[in-house]
Parts: sequence; structure tokens; C-alpha cells
Amino acid sequence: MNGKSLIPEQKKDMNREMCEKNREAWNEATVYHRKARNNALHGGFKNPDFTTFDRDCDEILIRKLNKIDFKDKTIAQLPCNNGRELLSLMKFGAAKGIGFDISDAAISEANELKAIAGLNVEFYRTNILDMDDTLNDTVDFVYISEGSLQWFSSLNDYFKIISKLLKPGGKILIYEIHPFAYFFEPANDLGKEPALDEFLSYFEKGPYSYKNGMDYVGQTTYKAKECCWYMHKFSDILNAIISNGLEIEKIEEYNMEMTNNERIKNMEKIPLSYVINCRKLKNKPSGSGIKAEKICGQ
Repeated sequence: MNGKSLIPEQKKDMNREMCEKNREAWNEATVYHRKARNNALHGGFKNPDFTTFDRDCDEILIRKLNKIDFKDKTIAQLPCNNGRELLSLMKFGAAKGIGFDISDAAISEANELKAIAGLNVEFYRTNILDMDDTLNDTVDFVYISEGSLQWFSSLNDYFKIISKLLKPGGKILIYEIHPFAYFFEPANDLGKEPALDEFLSYFEKGPYSYKNGMDYVGQTTYKAKECCWYMHKFSDILNAIISNGLEIEKIEEYNMEMTNNERIKNMEKIPLSYVINCRKLKNKPSGSGIKAEKICGQ
């Protein structure tokens, strides 16, 4: 850029372009995910007791969720992918769920699963950073799951949206992949252990792309559409939270691998995941800026 800064409108246009790339890439990846699952979710959600929180790492999440009173609460997840986690969260007693995602294909599947589960959930196909103020101050609890934050170029903009959605005193639970675990992302494209100089830099934000696809379900490799994801330092995450009227109540780090990455499962000396509990300060006013396109009957 020859040392020149982007003016706000240019930056918005660039962010929208990157989001459209991610929309196309996730629409493509969702086809592989559905094929790999072979309708297992569709069959599973016919059972009122079915949950997708059944991995080893989900033991931590379940302990946290069991301490929260969800009665009469509205909960949200953004991004929500195909809605499987939000539908599983509803079984902790929430009155209503709202899910947001960039992918048309993922939201289409989410609506299929919702119809099967018979739960009070609404799903919106949207660029999360482009939402208007329609749903401001309507949500009691937000869940942010693994692999969510990496898709947003500006965490400040992302947490600004979340702060607006939340009612004063509303809660956030983040259970995410630790930034240290992203050092090893090149292994996915290299197909081997990266040499030291091939590791991602903790200090280089990106964007990066997954050249061999995003089929974390069936592990199929394919020549993928270009996507844009970002490396965020732990300090970036914390600063974005506290800059948007959100109070951090607790932070915990774990050596729990979340993404089925065999290359790092046995690395016992580094953090691989973390939990952050936050709440919206009661005197924080909501602003504007949330637009959601609801897709019904899919």
C-alpha cells in the first residue's frame, strides 16, 4: 500500500470482499461436512436428549454451562455454523436461541436441524459485522465456540456487535482455540510437521487461507476457494473485550486440544484452549450497526 492508510470506506469495502470470500468458502466446505456426517445430526436431533457436546474437550464446557441459569433466557451464538451447538445449548433450559452465520449452506442445514429438534431457535444468514440495531439489548447470553474469532479481521468490531446484542448484565462464555495452537496451522497445508521457520508468526495477523480446504469433519482435502482468516494475539482478544463495555470475570487456559489435530494432541507444555467469562456492564449504552437477513423454511 506504499505506506498509505486505507480510508474508512475503502476498509469497509475490503472487509466486505473478504467476508464474501469466506461465505463462498464455507458454502463449499459445508457440502463436505454434510457428506462426512451422513445425516448423523438429522438422526441425532430426533432424540430430545441428543447433544453434540460429546467430545473430551466438551467436559470443560459442560461444567461451565451447568453453573449458569438459563431459565427464561435468550441465548445467541455468532457465528453458529450449522446450528448444532446452539441447538445443544438450548437443552440447558433457555427459552429462545438466535444464531448468525455468513454461510447460506450452513444456515440452510441449521433450519433443517431446528425443524427436527422442535426447538425455539431463529437462524440468520448475515455478515455479522454488517448487522443493524434491530436485535440490540435482546440477548442474555452469548456463546463463542472454537474457531470463531479467527474469521474476523477486527475483533474490536466483532465485540462491539456482541456488546450491542447483550442486555445490560448479559453474559458471554468464550471457549476457544488458544492463539498458541495456531502456530501449527501450516501443517494442514504442508501435510507434514513444519520446520521452525514455517510456523506462523504470533505477531503477523494475516490474512491467511486454507488451501487444502476446511473439511475438519471428514478430513477430505480439496482445492478450496480462497478464504481469509486471522491470527489474533491473546492481548488483542482481551483488549477488544474490555474496549466494548464488557467486563472479564474469569480467564482459564487449558492443555485441551479442540480440533482433532493429531499433530498437537500430545503437546503437554503449551496452552491449546482457553475459557473467558465476561458480562456486559449495566451502564454501557447500546449503539447501532446490526443487520440480519433471516432465512425461513429451509
